[in-house]
Amino acid sequence: MSRVRRLALASALVLLPAVALAQVGVRPAREYIAMLDAPERVEAMRVPELIARLAVKKEMVVADVGAGSGVLTGPLALATGPGGVVYASDIDPDLLAHIARRAESARLPQVRTVLGTFTDPMLPQAVDLALMNDVLHHVADRAAYLKAVARHLKKGGRLAIIDFIPASSPHAGTPDLVVSEAQVDDWAAAAGLTRTEAFSLYTDRYFVIYTKR
Repeated sequence: MSRVRRLALASALVLLPAVALAQVGVRPAREYIAMLDAPERVEAMRVPELIARLAVKKEMVVADVGAGSGVLTGPLALATGPGGVVYASDIDPDLLAHIARRAESARLPQVRTVLGTFTDPMLPQAVDLALMNDVLHHVADRAAYLKAVARHLKKGGRLAIIDFIPASSPHAGTPDLVVSEAQVDDWAAAAGLTRTEAFSLYTDRYFVIYTKR
């Protein structure tokens, strides 16, 4: 690459807003995997209780949107059984490769990886349930993204969103990375989704389910 092109690229990166960098991600996949799979984080997610509240049934079609390292993809797949489908959607091909290896090791052929974009999870079929855990605050245009997710839901399909309460957010010092429950309610309503359930499973995060009208 020429010196001029290097300088142009560096300038472009400096000009990117913080929220765009957060959405794109600047860490290598291996660092994200280490962070997302940290035992203390997984324990705090209370995975069995989370899966139970999602009411996943056998043979459901489910999407783990922003699947990351696949911490929840496997438990979702176990809940759907071999007759179900779980799409693990992410924007990082290296993370998707990690999820594919993880699913193969666990003998979960119902897991299928999908390369999404910053604006759409690109799910190949309509789903009964989409889960966004610790994801929405990383999206630049949240209202538009939720509309895209809603288009991938079956009629009567559900979207579960788990994100940090602003006062408890580890990103509290970066307002662009903080999303309130009230904001999510507004964006979901604009996407044609109705708030149908909310759970007090966590002290630092809200957990809300919306249903497609």
